[in-house]
Amino acid sequence: LNAVGHRFRRAGYRMPDEFGQGQEITRVGNFLAVRGRGRYEFVGSKLGDNSSEFQWHDSTIFYAGALTKNFSAFTELEWEASDDIGLVAQIQGIIGSAEHFTMLRIGQIHTLNRVGLGGFDRPTGISTPAVFSMPLTRGGVPFRVNADQRGIELSHVIGDSRLIAQITNGVDEAGSGTEGDNDTAKDFLVAYERLLDEQASSVTLYGYIGTWRDDAIPTGRTGFRRYGVAANKIFTNGFEAQGGYIRSEDDGLAAPGLNLNGHAAYVELQQFLSDLGFTVLGRFDYIDPNDRLSRDLQFQGTVGAVYPFQQYLRLAVEASQLRDRLTSGRENKVVAEAMVNF
Repeated sequence: LNAVGHRFRRAGYRMPDEFGQGQEITRVGNFLAVRGRGRYEFVGSKLGDNSSEFQWHDSTIFYAGALTKNFSAFTELEWEASDDIGLVAQIQGIIGSAEHFTMLRIGQIHTLNRVGLGGFDRPTGISTPAVFSMPLTRGGVPFRVNADQRGIELSHVIGDSRLIAQITNGVDEAGSGTEGDNDTAKDFLVAYERLLDEQASSVTLYGYIGTWRDDAIPTGRTGFRRYGVAANKIFTNGFEAQGGYIRSEDDGLAAPGLNLNGHAAYVELQQFLSDLGFTVLGRFDYIDPNDRLSRDLQFQGTVGAVYPFQQYLRLAVEASQLRDRLTSGRENKVVAEAMVNF
């Protein structure tokens, strides 16, 4: 999204001149969208199974729009090829003006990834940076920054700045935030983000404090934290540079009373080639899952290209290599995807 798209989304799918106005919700075509993604995927791995197969990745129905002058809704119902059903559904209430408003959001939500700025937005290519999509400690809390959760959010927007606070159920032993709450403790997310220009260059500060339940731990639960920063710069010639850093801290998991700490970072460069109509990108992810070990680093390099073909079809290809120094493992992956959306 450019800056106009981000402002539209975080205002509950309203343009600036629609604040305080009634909505025409009978035009269903303005609110509904459908997406389907088919892929060919090759995996050559020393870490697990090898594969070479065609896949129907998922089919998704979206509903997004303002319902009244103060309320809006979003629903994303995704049916994956494995017959898993993924659901994101939320109701949003808003009060204020286009330049200064407060938003309350409740439901089963994308916490920040997929609805934020820069690297926290939906990816340009096929995959999400490993910093956001992988657990950041080895043998620790299986929390992922991009995990969907159930909870409530209060955000406040002044101009191009947004301050966000969330209370969520947290994740279970498998790292899922949507499979039911197995712990009465709640998790907390705070973030600050700012748009820097009309191309949607931005900076985001991120913090998460959580409690994770695991019956294998003598106390039955432990605390953890994730915090960091992400930023991107988009130039008028179609070049974008983005990157991010996340610090991870798990209490008492490496040994009794000894924290398990790590950090992760990524850098991504992409260029829109206007004469050819497609985008090329390259990304490098670095994960250190335990500060106390020197040979447990994980690296992932990704290159890709994206081509929007006509109006409703997007073609993309990515090649990546994941290397794990602790296990001396290496995984090579190639994914080609055709995405139809209308």
